[in-house]
Amino acid sequence: MKEVTSSKRKENTPKSMFVSELIRRKLLTDVLSEFELNLWTEFFNEILQHFQFRVVLVCTSYTISCIKRNNCKDEDGNDIECLYAYFKVALLANIKRYTRPVYIDWFEEE
Repeated sequence: MKEVTSSKRKENTPKSMFVSELIRRKLLTDVLSEFELNLWTEFFNEILQHFQFRVVLVCTSYTISCIKRNNCKDEDGNDIECLYAYFKVALLANIKRYTRPVYIDWFEEE
């Protein structure tokens, strides 16, 4: 019976370094179902098609830090019910904020 469990665990190893990072930083457990693993992996694959790797890397790290700092609670102090949906919205918002051009008006002469 142990052999089946260990082989299942090997099958469900993260296919994305981003998913591995979520597990390493204890935002996700290392016992993900195949469905959950594919959901997260596909999400990051999709994001990487639209944004540069470095942008996704920096914003993912920042989003993880914010969620962990708030003890997995939302802005109102409520427990996050669906981490996937919350993380997805937060990451996309952070990417948008990170990639927005910075406008500094004090360089302009009046």
